[in-house]
Amino acid sequence: MRARAAALSLLLGLSSLAASGRAAAADAEVASAPPIWITDASGARFRVRFDPGERLILGAGAEAGLRAAPAFGVELGLMLRSDRPAPGWDVHWKRNHELAHLRLHPAAGTRGAAVDGVLYRGLFLRQSREGTLTLPVTPPFALPLPFDIGVLVEIGHLHGALWPEAGGPPVAAGVVHGEVLADFWRSRQPGRWLTLGVGGRYEIGLQRDAAAVLHSDHRVSPMTTVAIALHGERADGLAAGGVRAEASHRWSSLRGWERAYRVDADFEVTPLAANDRPLALFAIVTADTGADLPRPELRVMAGVRFSQPLR
Repeated sequence: MRARAAALSLLLGLSSLAASGRAAAADAEVASAPPIWITDASGARFRVRFDPGERLILGAGAEAGLRAAPAFGVELGLMLRSDRPAPGWDVHWKRNHELAHLRLHPAAGTRGAAVDGVLYRGLFLRQSREGTLTLPVTPPFALPLPFDIGVLVEIGHLHGALWPEAGGPPVAAGVVHGEVLADFWRSRQPGRWLTLGVGGRYEIGLQRDAAAVLHSDHRVSPMTTVAIALHGERADGLAAGGVRAEASHRWSSLRGWERAYRVDADFEVTPLAANDRPLALFAIVTADTGADLPRPELRVMAGVRFSQPLR
């Protein structure tokens, strides 16, 4: 009995030391943020740190597909995120919002999509200084967790022409999508996560056949979508990027059960700022495959992005 109690006390002590070490590291990480503004030797004040998650963006560039000629595309969107946790915090929610983040193609048709983006996407990661799972035994035992938890919510995902053409690709309108997440990076810095998620989705596909007859396809993924996402960001916000891979086992009202896969990658680097407003170079890559597509799709957009910082 005493040996078992001693072992349990040792485990509790090690858990406490690990939690205190994580807490100290978390405070150091929060406090290490570089300054936003600096003043040079002549007294001029200018901005050196930007927040990619708190801004209004407008971009333009060339967009091409696997079997489509390059064309002009534009991008717009509003990004919002939570503040950094204050020193001494216990629980903090890392929140990232995207509103009307859309990429528009002015020439809709069978050779390319007219719109690709989301009306709202929210990423919510709950971070705890302790990071433990408490077991209701006697005495209670706190088991350290190797991850934080969170959710992803997405409403109004759009991809395809504004209206389907005869013989053209389908238009996909995602009604709602949600995931339960585990974040294994556990970084207190904004814009950094490594998540594994399981979720569900409901979307509607519209397509016209060669006779111009419109067909609708209701697709449901009942918690059978698995996704892994990695996103990184420099502390000064001058470089950011990430990749997300998703596999879905879904039910289609036209074809029954089927599988679909999607990969998204993006990268952005800011080489200069004009009047304290960053001008960035960006690239976005999207790959899709599924039973509703006649062949796998690959789309690439690269260009220049202008941002209006919101804080």
